[in-house]
Amino acid sequence: MRVFCTGISGSGRTEYLKEFVKWSKKKYSQNINLINIGERMFEIAKKLGQNIKEEKILDLSELTLKWLRATVFEQVIGEVEKSPEVYVISTHASFRWRRYLLPAFDFFYLNKLSPDLFITIIDSIVDIKKRLENTRQWRGRLRLRDIITWQDEEVFITKILAEYQRKSFYVIPRRQPPSTLYNILFAKKKKVYLSYPMTHVENYENYMKRIGEFKKKLSEYFTVFDPGYIDDYGLLVEAYKALNDNKEYVEIDGFRISLDEIMEVEKDLRDQTIRRDLMLIDQSDIVVVYYTLPTLSPGVLSEIIYSFTNNKDVYIIFTPSNKISPFFEYFSTEIFFKEEEFFDFINGKKN
Repeated sequence: MRVFCTGISGSGRTEYLKEFVKWSKKKYSQNINLINIGERMFEIAKKLGQNIKEEKILDLSELTLKWLRATVFEQVIGEVEKSPEVYVISTHASFRWRRYLLPAFDFFYLNKLSPDLFITIIDSIVDIKKRLENTRQWRGRLRLRDIITWQDEEVFITKILAEYQRKSFYVIPRRQPPSTLYNILFAKKKKVYLSYPMTHVENYENYMKRIGEFKKKLSEYFTVFDPGYIDDYGLLVEAYKALNDNKEYVEIDGFRISLDEIMEVEKDLRDQTIRRDLMLIDQSDIVVVYYTLPTLSPGVLSEIIYSFTNNKDVYIIFTPSNKISPFFEYFSTEIFFKEEEFFDFINGKKN
């Protein structure tokens, strides 16, 4: 099996894949061969007596970069073709460097590699920004708008490559557990999008603890995609607070971002939050809605309608005591008023 995995710089792609390899070996004794194209390019250059600095590699001529990449892919394809084992090829689909887009793959070698699956690792723009600012190569180069654009391009290009080769494509948030990728590759579990209200929640910590407990139980039956693993909208919430307090920046875990830079992408963050959640729904088999609040959530209702009208089964666990919305009834496959009823249904014990 050959997996082609992309993700922009700062996305946490390399860290996620290393965790996945280690977890798979420890949990299931499954050997995964991880090949990092970027690291191989530096190794090849060094063997040829060219010690290229990481922060300078994208300043090389396009011909030199193409030659380095071709040399690495020739080497990789030679390894992969001789082995029946699982290989994960970690690379970029594109680079956003000096305000323009650079290609990071070659169709000729991609066709020779013939991946069985395409994956893109994504993360919140704040976490990406923090990682980039901690590197010599990217420090001070990209604003939040650049990061949003680049990550969107990375997803789009990888998806097009998958469609071109008629292979499956998945977006995996960085904070998803390693079991997510493992299940996609090896398990026959159905994929579930977990929908739940995220705003205007009282006793937020206790609420999220309940969500976590439900998700853990749900994960025994399904591969669960949780939209809460990327919270770009939370950055806007902090920005609005900063505006009210007449501050010029937002500080998150000791990392400061100027308020001007955040407000520059206000509309983008709103749109991206919705589009990303819909993308996670698209790659899921069914949608499970966990609704424990007495107030109506427009976001959850929108996800229910989108899912139901796009050929997804929608199962709602609805625990508030007030009367359920007729929209919930109309756009759902089945509604359960207790968690136990839902899991009995899943176990084939429907009453």
